[in-house]
Amino acid sequence: MNKLRILVADDHEGFRRLLSAFLQTQSGVEIVGEARDGAEAIEQTELLHPDLVLMDLQMPKRDGYEATKEIKQSLPETKVVILSIYGDDMYRRQAWQYAADGFIDKSAMKNALKLYLSTELARREAIQAA
Repeated sequence: MNKLRILVADDHEGFRRLLSAFLQTQSGVEIVGEARDGAEAIEQTELLHPDLVLMDLQMPKRDGYEATKEIKQSLPETKVVILSIYGDDMYRRQAWQYAADGFIDKSAMKNALKLYLSTELARREAIQAA
């Protein structure tokens, strides 16, 4: 099985490093890049073609919503999951309006992200087996 290729987009370097370190401990995933802002997330996605972009909501140069919308328009097969400290339903609904494939509250991120990754890897494995 080929690995789930992930791009991490967050304007806080410490969080990006922490998230990347956590992801590297998960089987079946590979970190292919990082982005510091929404514009860089778009550029890196178009350059690297990750399977999944983990996108912070509030970033400079383009927020996570706008970057998600642009990525999904140009590369609709790329999954984009919004990560945010704002877990209210309003933010979740807005994420869906911008075509996000998922929304994870950063306060409960570790378990939610593990579940999302295992579900996505199982889905990809089922497609490859068919």
